[in-house]
Amino acid sequence: MDEEQIQEFMSVTTTSHAVAKRMIDMCGDSTQAISMWYSDLDLQRNIEQSLQTPALTTASNRPRPSQGREDAQGVIHIDDSDDDMQDPGFDSDTDDVAGIARAAQEDEDAALARELQEQFYNPSASGAGGGGAGLDDDGVRAPMARTTEVLVAPGGGFDDDDHESVLAQIRARREHGQAAAAARRRAGANNPFAQPSAWSAGAPAAASRPAGAAVSRADRLAELFRPPYDIISDFSWEEARDEGKEEKKWLLVNLQDSSDFQCQMLNRDVWKDQAIVALIKENFIFLQYDKLDPSAERYINFYFPNQTHENPNNYPHVSVVDPRTGEQVKVWSGIPFPSPSEFHAQLVEFLDRYSLAANSKNPVTKAKRPERVIDFDRLTEEQQLELALQNSLAAATGGSPPNIDDPDALTRSTGNLAADDKGKGKAEESPAEPPKVESAFDRIPSNQPHSEPAADPKTTTRIQIRHSNGRTIRRFRLDDTVSRIYEWIKAEPPIPGMEGVPFELKTSPSGVDLIDLLDQTIKEAGLANGTVMLEFES
Repeated sequence: MDEEQIQEFMSVTTTSHAVAKRMIDMCGDSTQAISMWYSDLDLQRNIEQSLQTPALTTASNRPRPSQGREDAQGVIHIDDSDDDMQDPGFDSDTDDVAGIARAAQEDEDAALARELQEQFYNPSASGAGGGGAGLDDDGVRAPMARTTEVLVAPGGGFDDDDHESVLAQIRARREHGQAAAAARRRAGANNPFAQPSAWSAGAPAAASRPAGAAVSRADRLAELFRPPYDIISDFSWEEARDEGKEEKKWLLVNLQDSSDFQCQMLNRDVWKDQAIVALIKENFIFLQYDKLDPSAERYINFYFPNQTHENPNNYPHVSVVDPRTGEQVKVWSGIPFPSPSEFHAQLVEFLDRYSLAANSKNPVTKAKRPERVIDFDRLTEEQQLELALQNSLAAATGGSPPNIDDPDALTRSTGNLAADDKGKGKAEESPAEPPKVESAFDRIPSNQPHSEPAADPKTTTRIQIRHSNGRTIRRFRLDDTVSRIYEWIKAEPPIPGMEGVPFELKTSPSGVDLIDLLDQTIKEAGLANGTVMLEFES
């Protein structure tokens, strides 16, 4: 036996030398032995158990008992010393039975191994083929035989009646789908605004109508309100952005609600205006979506958070998007929508203020100033009644207003953002504002500068004021109220140019707003030798 094959078997299977020798003896070479070893777990256990069991003394290698000696008269004599030579732990009957059983088990294991080997390496039991173990002369095993099976019904059979039943179901579904499609076509014929998606393939209806054919009223309306196929770019959202970056063109997006007549009017009036069409073709990539169209999902997810696209007051909706960053830089949302001439002027103004050139600097959007919260506890009864009446009238005049701000308006002013010009060049009349309630901050005077008192460890303390420009340390009396700090900052802000700008004071690190502690002394508020954070509202 080749010792290299034994060592190869041992290195792969990490078994003992005895196991490797046994397997090589059974299979003939190491490759088949390794495959057989890993394919039969029972064989592994049998071989390991047989080799781990201590070998019992057999009749061939243990001392046999003395047979005695025969004298001249034929009498056999057995000496006591001969009896002592017999193995005291030897039971001839028991040992013979165990040896026979073990030998039978080994023969059975060897036969099983040969059978498994034959089945594993020679699937065709007929013995046809080339070399040993089912392999041909090139060492390739014969291909598996092709089989053909028939699928049957779960009940155990598929007769002609079952076949006809399935065909009947298929025909019924096909007829139902054809009827539904016909109903949709009839509904579309009676509704001139039931236009297909702007992304649908196909030419406008007018191009497919024969010359000289009579034009019905429905056809005229459908032609009048059809989507502007001549300027719509058939790109996906990512493709449109790539095209815009390459061509240095803005993305002009129109999201439509097909049930809103104002949106259909854009197809009739705005997108067919020749001046607007020429401007769009030169400077924009135009995309038009219906809000129910799957193609609009990316745009809605990006620019209509919290399902705001369901608000009907946001339509008609048109926006300009920067293809480089995906930022919305201009929005027209809600009614009244600009007329074609006004919309053209606003597009021209936008192109004057914004540019996609690499060295240009576009207007920066300013942060929208948060609305001041009204303290209802400080309102008089008359003020509360007046405010409730105004809120009731606002709710009765037409639901929720458009909740999409124009980013371009935020670049111009952070004042009255509710009076968004919607691109019309002038501010709209803002609705009646609720009565202004004087807050605790407003009641603090701004004309009382502060003078630092003389240093006295018993009556004075120093407070560190941290702000965006660094920090300022100021000495106050311990019996000064917290409002004295507000008066000093209002009269002499530590940051130049911030006169009259509202601010907040909060303790550090607890973050307690000092506006609620105006009447407490500095000592009572725990500000002695403390730090206060100053933040001006932008």
